[in-house]
Amino acid sequence: MSVATMSVPAARRNQNLTRQPAAQLKLGPVSATFVTIAMITLLALLYLNQVTKTSYFTYQTAQLSATRDKLMAQKQSLSVEAARLQSISTIQNSSVAKGMVAEGKPTYAN
Repeated sequence: MSVATMSVPAARRNQNLTRQPAAQLKLGPVSATFVTIAMITLLALLYLNQVTKTSYFTYQTAQLSATRDKLMAQKQSLSVEAARLQSISTIQNSSVAKGMVAEGKPTYAN
């Protein structure tokens, strides 16, 4: 007789009819110590990861602030230079400067 032709009760012949209670997890002292050390190690690694990220972003923020300060100083220097150059051209193009007469060769008294 093949397996395909067996009747349903014959296929279940050697099975227990009662359920066993679920096994409870019991840890011995060595296992509990190992689990505790593993959890502490995991938490320490997570803490170090967060501290590293914080210090990296603090460094990046400080670097960007220094770049911003340098650019602000350069902007101020360039604005002073632009004002100086504009004032020369303004004076040269003013009506007072255009009304002035060029001086010829000076003469000296003996």
